[in-house]
Amino acid sequence: MKIAVSSDNHLDVNRVPVNTALDLQAEWLSRRSVDYYLFAGDLFNDYLKTRDYFARLQARVPQTKIYYILGNHDLLNHVTADQAEHAADPHYLHNRAVDLPGSDWRLIGNNGWYDYSFSFYYQQLAAVEAWKKVYWLDGSIDQHETDQARMERVLQQTRVLLDQAQRDHKRVLFLTHFVPCQHLLAPKPAGIKTARMERFYQMINAMLGSNRLGRLLESYPNVKTVFYGHVHGVHPPLTRNGLTYFNQAVGVHKKRHDEWQTPTFAAQWERTVRVIEL
Repeated sequence: MKIAVSSDNHLDVNRVPVNTALDLQAEWLSRRSVDYYLFAGDLFNDYLKTRDYFARLQARVPQTKIYYILGNHDLLNHVTADQAEHAADPHYLHNRAVDLPGSDWRLIGNNGWYDYSFSFYYQQLAAVEAWKKVYWLDGSIDQHETDQARMERVLQQTRVLLDQAQRDHKRVLFLTHFVPCQHLLAPKPAGIKTARMERFYQMINAMLGSNRLGRLLESYPNVKTVFYGHVHGVHPPLTRNGLTYFNQAVGVHKKRHDEWQTPTFAAQWERTVRVIEL
C-alpha cells in the first residue's frame, strides 16, 4: 500500500494555475500507482477552492483515495467555524478515522490548532490575542472561542479517536496541520537581535502549534506516524517515543521571501511530497 502526503502548496500565493497543479499531481499519482493521497492543509486562502480542487483531483485519479484537512489559510474565506468542524465532504478528514483495507492501520485526521505553548508569552493570553488581531492573518478566521478552548477541543476529539483505535488494536497514522511538538521548529534565526524582533518571533511561535498535542500522541504506543505542515522550509523527520513526525510543506515562493529549494512549483512539490509504503 503506497501513501503520498503533501501540505502547504499555497497555489494562490504561489500563483500556480489550478489546471497546471491538477495535471502535475494527477499524472504523478497515476504514474506512481499511489493508493492514498493525503493533504495536511493550506492549499488556497479559500475553503471552497480547496474543497473543489480535491473533488476535481479525485475525479482525475479514481484509483487513488484522497483525504485532506484544513490549514489556517484554507479557513480564511467562505467557511464558518461550524462548517470547518462538520463539513459534509467525503474527502475531509477532520475529526474522522479511516481504516486502510487489508491492514491493521487506521488513518486519523484533525486540523489542529495552537495554544501559545511554543512561546515565552504562553501565560500572557491577552497580549498574544491583541497581537494576533493586529498582525496575524488568523485574526480574520471565523472563531467563537479562545485559542485555548479550541485547542482543548482538538485534544478531546483526538483522545476519543485514539482511545477507539487502541481498543480496536489499530496502528495509527495521524494527519494534522499545526505543529505538534516544539522540537520540530527550526532554530531561532541568528538575525533576531533586538527586543522588538524577539517579541515578533515569540508571537509568531505562539501561533504555530501545541506541545500538548505531541504529548498526547506520544502517550499512545499505537500511534506510529504523524504528518504535519504549517511551518515551511526543511524540517527533517524526528522520532520521539516510538513516533515519527514528518513535514512535507511545499512553502512559498516570492522575491522577498523564497522558501523553495528548487526553481519551479512542480520540482518543489515532487521534492517535498512524502511517500511511505505499508
